[in-house]
Amino acid sequence: MNPLRANIPAPSAPQEYGEECGGKGGVPYLCVPPAPARLTKVTVWHRDYVDGLQLETGLGVLPRIGGTGRHRDVRQDTFTLGADEHLTGVTVEYWQYLDRITFHTNKQDHGPFGGTGGALRKTLRAPTDRRVVGFRGRHWQLVDSIQLMVA
Repeated sequence: MNPLRANIPAPSAPQEYGEECGGKGGVPYLCVPPAPARLTKVTVWHRDYVDGLQLETGLGVLPRIGGTGRHRDVRQDTFTLGADEHLTGVTVEYWQYLDRITFHTNKQDHGPFGGTGGALRKTLRAPTDRRVVGFRGRHWQLVDSIQLMVA
C-alpha cells in the first residue's frame, strides 16, 4: 500500500439512505450521475403535485423523473447549485404522490414546489459527512415516491 494514500478515504459508491416516501404506484426509477459528476442544476415541474424532476451535471442532463405536467398550467422552476453548494436533503409532503417538495443544500433551501401539501410530511437528510447525489423511487406521469441516494 502506498503510505501517502493511507489516510485518504476511497470515494464511496452511491447508497440508498433513509426511507422511501410516497405511494406505491408507477415504475421504479434510479437517477444517479456517474462519478465524479456533480449535481449542478435541478428542474421541477409542479402544480397540485410534483409532476417531475430533472437533475443536471456538468456532463449533461440525467433522465427525467416523472412527467412534465398533466395540465397546461404546470409550472417549471429551475435552480442552480453554486460551485461550493450541494444537496443535503429534501422535505416532502405526500400520500399517493409527492404533493410538495423542498430541496435543502449546505447553503440554502429551494422551494417549496408543488401543491398545498399531503397527509404526511418528512424531512430526509444525508448524514453530515455525505451528500445527496441522486434519487430513487417510483414514478410515471407524476413522482409517486422518493428516497435519497448519498455518497
